Amino acid sequence: MNIRKDIDYSAMHAALDLAVAQNPSQMELYCEIGKVICARPEKGAAVAAASYLSVQYPDMAGFSPRNVRRMRDFYRLYGDMPEMLTKVLSLNWTQNVVIMEAE
Repeated sequence: MNIRKDIDYSAMHAALDLAVAQNPSQMELYCEIGKVICARPEKGAAVAAASYLSVQYPDMAGFSPRNVRRMRDFYRLYGDMPEMLTKVLSLNWTQNVVIMEAE
């Protein structure tokens, strides 16, 4: 049986709103979203973020649960390597997804 826990995501929502409000490039936004999600210990943080972003920003695409989990994985992969992160931020999202899924 899958029971959802009542978790307060208001701090995460505020951080996501701040990231979107800064109007960064797509790759910088996706990296920041991944960073915000990685700061949460809950297993369902990525899905909660995807749900929130889809509702709050319906005119923006790319916030499916699967894609938001990829943003989290992207940050986990490159967050500790600033010189590599700088290089991969110059690629587009599709190219980065292919690289991450090729391993």
